[in-house]
Amino acid sequence: MTKDNSDVWGISRVWNASLVDKEDRKLEPRDYLWASELGKAPVDLYLKLKGVEPTNLPNDRSKRKFEAGNIFEWIVGLILIRAGILQESQKWTKYQYPGLLAVTGRADYIAGGKPDYQKAKEELKELLLPDVFMRAGDSIISYFAKNFPDGLKEMPFEVKSVSSFMFEAMLASGKPLVNHEKQLYHYIKSGHYDMGVLVYICRDDLRMEEFVIKDEPAIEKKYRDDIATITDYYNRDEQPPLEKPIVWDENLQKFAKNFNVGYSMYLTKLYGFKDQAEFDDKYTSIVEGFNRVLTRIKDGKDMTENNKEKIGYMIELGFDIEEIKKQLIKK
Repeated sequence: MTKDNSDVWGISRVWNASLVDKEDRKLEPRDYLWASELGKAPVDLYLKLKGVEPTNLPNDRSKRKFEAGNIFEWIVGLILIRAGILQESQKWTKYQYPGLLAVTGRADYIAGGKPDYQKAKEELKELLLPDVFMRAGDSIISYFAKNFPDGLKEMPFEVKSVSSFMFEAMLASGKPLVNHEKQLYHYIKSGHYDMGVLVYICRDDLRMEEFVIKDEPAIEKKYRDDIATITDYYNRDEQPPLEKPIVWDENLQKFAKNFNVGYSMYLTKLYGFKDQAEFDDKYTSIVEGFNRVLTRIKDGKDMTENNKEKIGYMIELGFDIEEIKKQLIKK
């Protein structure tokens, strides 16, 4: 006799479905950029601005990663609130250089000011957060009270969650992801702040790292150049060239797959790959082979025939091998 399991219940199925049960936004032609799009491939931005229907929408895993990012952002926001320094969340901003496309976006948080630190500690206890976040929040408030008794400079805070692989890569390079840097700079520029903080949380072990981004000419140039490039293609109604599948990462001194290709909403339309997995299947081993050659170069070893073939392929893809060798020696 089969036992009746009608009284067995759980929440996983409903939870998993709710994370991906979100209607994809239909693209419409527009004449402005989102701050979060800065640093992305010009060809993708051009097609999005023209309202071209994507061939590769985010899959369920990508949607869940996005929602995980929202959860980490929310937790940081709660701590900022109870620390008494959250001034505004999701602040809408817009900036436009003469003759260029406007850029709009919503800053995660604007934080700073002069809080009542004792009150903040008492209110933190009411949040019923897990102990790890309570300890972190209490420590942050104590740190502010000791080091900034007269209050904190007001500035935008942008919160990002990343994998341990990406987190370690940023620690190694000492630099944030350039697209995130440009996004935060937009909030600095449009809000007339002199600096902002880019906060990264590792999804795998909850480590946190932050980068201070200042209103400096070098950063503004990168921000403005991005806008000028896509504006030029947009005004001429000309599709930008495709991205290279493999790129040279100067910060990490190694070759890498181009995420602007792998994560493209137009991966099939532009590059002919069914999905990201198919793109990875083709280029992961090639990148690994290229980097093994780099290791032999750094170690001063002789090049095998196979190494020479790979170097020939690097040159075929447009890489300046002599310049890369100079960087490796300098490093």
